Amino acid sequence: MLKTLRFVPALLSASLAFGAESWRSLPGQTSEGEAGSAAAIAQIYRGVPTGGFPAVAGVAILNENGTVAGCSGTLVSPSVVLTAAHCVASDPVGILTVFFPGGARANYFAKAFAIHPDYSSSQLAVADLALLLLESPVADVAPMPLATKTPRAGRKGTIIGYGQDETGTFGLKEFGTVTLKACPRKFPPGGLSRGQLAQSLCWRPKRRHQDTCNGDSGGPLLVKSAVAGVTSGGFPDCPGILSWDTNVVPFLSWITPHLQ
Repeated sequence: MLKTLRFVPALLSASLAFGAESWRSLPGQTSEGEAGSAAAIAQIYRGVPTGGFPAVAGVAILNENGTVAGCSGTLVSPSVVLTAAHCVASDPVGILTVFFPGGARANYFAKAFAIHPDYSSSQLAVADLALLLLESPVADVAPMPLATKTPRAGRKGTIIGYGQDETGTFGLKEFGTVTLKACPRKFPPGGLSRGQLAQSLCWRPKRRHQDTCNGDSGGPLLVKSAVAGVTSGGFPDCPGILSWDTNVVPFLSWITPHLQ
């Protein structure tokens, strides 16, 4: 359901600190190549209909074949963006994050990324988390806090992303409100076997109601202003009959050591 992306890197500098063994450095690029990557990405993210949520980034991923894909992400420390693993699972050659502090566009290249070790592209909804290490801290944007307690079914949540809206427009940051529901133990229509949604947060969109869509992958689900979920998928399209985010709480022990 959600379109994937990758980031554009520069040369890896200094130490990657704690958790270094799990960071995958992106190939270094010349300034000319870096500029070309940025130009290819430039038209994906066009503005900010909502002036809120400045920590929510557009994520542009440059693939080896020259194609560019788009996802979303959240700044969770000055130099680290949390996104979905499926966005960066195809060994991108470059990743660019785009922020709009105060409405002005600011580009930050990633120099490395880390995918949760339990993630597998052959198994939907399981450990669908990745982190992007930026070349430099993001200026004028406060990182968002991570939830420390799993929200219960019935809680309202805010979904945010740069994905496709009901008019087919892509690249504008938008948000909506959903009501969390208990995830089904299995969901055969979407190819989900028993247990695959055990560490997810779910909702059931209604026709003509708000939902995540293509390009929203990796964006946050906020509950009480904290990042409780990371957009992972949905079925069959948007709006679908079931959408799911990766619950961040079971994965805090992996996320927090990587924050810089």
